[in-house]
Amino acid sequence: MHAQQFVDQKTISLAPIYVLYGQESFFIQQATEKITNKIQTIDPEADEQRFDMETTPVQEAIHDAETFPFFSDHKMVIINRASFLTGQSKQEVEHDVDVLMDYVTQPTDFTTLIIIAPYEKLDQRRKIVKQLKESAQMIDCSPPNVYDMQSFIKQMADNHHLSLPQNVIDLLVERVGDHIHALQSELHKLSLYFDDRPINDEEAETLISTYAETSTYSLIDALVENRLGDALNILKELRKQNEEPIALLALVVSQVRLILQCKLLKRKGYQQQQIAKQVRVHPYAVKMAMKRERFFTEQALKSAISDAAHTDEKLKTGQLDKWLALELYLQSVATHLPKTQKNVR
Repeated sequence: MHAQQFVDQKTISLAPIYVLYGQESFFIQQATEKITNKIQTIDPEADEQRFDMETTPVQEAIHDAETFPFFSDHKMVIINRASFLTGQSKQEVEHDVDVLMDYVTQPTDFTTLIIIAPYEKLDQRRKIVKQLKESAQMIDCSPPNVYDMQSFIKQMADNHHLSLPQNVIDLLVERVGDHIHALQSELHKLSLYFDDRPINDEEAETLISTYAETSTYSLIDALVENRLGDALNILKELRKQNEEPIALLALVVSQVRLILQCKLLKRKGYQQQQIAKQVRVHPYAVKMAMKRERFFTEQALKSAISDAAHTDEKLKTGQLDKWLALELYLQSVATHLPKTQKNVR
């Protein structure tokens, strides 16, 4: 079961063991809170214990799970960063997984055990993973599939009693992307502002924030429209937000690479939906990239990617000030663009 389905349930029956796996921290937090709220009599200070598996052996956590609660009828033990459920071989702590295996086959009735594995996938070959799949409730906390973002945003909006126009959904995808915490924050902001009023596209556009990853869309647009000054101003705003130049360069070049992919696939006759499936990004991102590809030659895009590799080296070796190097890179991209906004091939 995916975490969103689990959280959306009105009531749940308390299971003795839960396994929360996947890389989306928002879902992990929401699912944990759903379970915690079910245990109403718990004393958080005495009968809610958390163990980090990167510093504590699992057998110590299981020993606590087998110990009677102090001030409540029930207790909760949370095991975090359970890397022994994955294919990772190097671990600083020596875990006796057999102790966990024994507990899983016969858990106590006074403890709810939550095992958190914030990783992309579990190692299905491990005995402990197979046993957990048989005995525990598995909750998938992976991020939404790129193709499901629009429907996921609608679902989140319903929880905020919001009816979003399609233009606003598209804007959220463009500006916020798949950052679930950020989406939650933006939807909360919209619900407070509009209250029971219909959502207006223009007002929503002024309210919805742009995040670092999606700021690169605006930055690329400024370059396409020969507005180098605006592109540099966007860069300055990102600097004020304490963004890391190396990460920003990677985001910019990822946009350039997507534009190049769209250009090449479009030339082969691929349509927007086909391109989205081929490169595994959201169709809306492909739609925006296809609008931009008209203003770049194939050689210009390849040169921009090559220049990015040289700039990355300068950033990492300290040959230039990081922000200066990033500014010079944007200027080099601008020089590869045609002087007029005509379609190019």
